Parts: sequence; C-alpha cells; structure tokens
Amino acid sequence: MIKIQNPTEKIKKAATALFVLAGALGLGNQAVAATVTPHRAFYEMQLGVADQNSNVQAVSGRSAFTLDRDCDGWRSNEEYLIEFGGQEGGRDRILSRFESWESDKGDMYSFEISENSSFETAKDFGGFAEIKSGGGDAYFSMADEVAVALPADTYFPMQHLNAIIDSAKNGKTMLAASVFTGAKPDDALLSTNTVIGGWRGEEAAIQMGEFGQDGYWPVQIAYFKPTATAAEPEYEIQYSMQPNGVIRRYVIDYGDFTIIAKLLKLESVETPTCP
Repeated sequence: MIKIQNPTEKIKKAATALFVLAGALGLGNQAVAATVTPHRAFYEMQLGVADQNSNVQAVSGRSAFTLDRDCDGWRSNEEYLIEFGGQEGGRDRILSRFESWESDKGDMYSFEISENSSFETAKDFGGFAEIKSGGGDAYFSMADEVAVALPADTYFPMQHLNAIIDSAKNGKTMLAASVFTGAKPDDALLSTNTVIGGWRGEEAAIQMGEFGQDGYWPVQIAYFKPTATAAEPEYEIQYSMQPNGVIRRYVIDYGDFTIIAKLLKLESVETPTCP
C-alpha cells in the first residue's frame, strides 16, 4: 500500500479549494459576484513532477465540478476519482463527492462529504457553519454536533473567490485569509497566503464557447494549519483563473510531488428565476 501523508484530506481540500476559496477582504459582494459564471467543468489529472524518494510516482484521475445558484446563494458539487502509483508498482484510489452551499451574504455555509479509498474506511459526514459579528460556530455530524468556534474574520468559499477576482481587477497582489471549506473538525479551517500575478493575455488550450475570455490571472495560494509554526505550508495550489471564475488549469504542490489538472470541457448550467 502507498504511504501518502494524509492523501485523502489533502486531495479533498485541494480539489474543494479550487472553487470554494475563502478570503478576508471587505468588498461589495453582490457587484463582484455577478462576474462569477455558473458552470460545469471537467478536468483530467496527472502527475507533474515527483522527487526520486517520493512514495507517489504516478497519478491519473478525472474530476467533474459544478458551480450553480439557487435563489439565496451558491451551490457547488465536485466528484473525482484519483489513482496513485507507488515506487514498487502498487496502486491506491480515492473516490470522493463533495457538496456545499453558501449564502449570498457569506454568513452561512453547509457541506456534505462522501469518500471511499483503498487505504481508509469509507467516510460519509457533513456540517454547517455560521458567522456573526462577534465570531462564528461550526458543527460537524462526526463530532456529535459540538460547536467549534470560528474567528470573526473567517470567510467562506465564494467570498474568497470574489475577493481574489476583485483584488486582481484592482491591481492588488497579496491576500491573507482564514478559510473554512468544510472537512473534518481539525482540518476545516485553514490559514492562507495568496499571491496574484499580472494579467496574461493568452488563448485557452480548448474551445470554451460562452465561457471563453482573452486571458487569466496566475494565482498561487499556500495553505497552513492555523496553529502551524513552520514556514512550509501543508500544500500550495497554482491556478490559472479567469475573471468569470473559470479555472483553466491548476497545479497542486505537496512538496515531494505535484498534480496537474487540465480543463477538458465546460458546460452551462440552468439558473433559477427568482422573485
């Protein structure tokens, strides 16, 4: 069996972080949120680079991500299958489904996770969180619904996606954020440092139809445990992010190996007619 440091949690949080980013800027959410386009995206995953001594020497997988709306907020759904190949030829798999909902006001968030792998028992759990002026609380079905306190400056995913796009448009290059994405109680809240590069005017590698735009921002996010004292993050992700929220490509860096995810196809999703 391949020994990967917390592969299930790392991959899940990394895949989730692709679209459910959380940020710490004060901004006009409604004006910025209008630039994010509901869509369904399909990605192919493969190994980028691996150290000679890394336990992971091969990666293959697919993911399907949907970002859509209801009348009160945003919904996301991601399903993915990733297979890891080890130094001695062994293989392990992760099959995961992650669903979430976030209110337009950014004050409520809920999630459900279903996960199976060849190296851990099956997981099926969820939770919800709420932020108020003095702070927030998160509840997890796997923790007997005991409240976990959240800092008042905690942000949920769509807020951060909006914050990154807003920052990029205004020429800001760095963000520091507390992130609640949903996971096990010990891993649901992360500290992040984000670096936003200059606009790159490049055509996409695939036909993007109505989602196509004439370039993207390179965005790099480092993820840390809130109590971490080491300079090295848990992992980093590099995104090629369009102004409409579509990610052309992303690279997950775990230190001793990387995973590259390339966009294969985009589809439109129906949005509700709300009063």
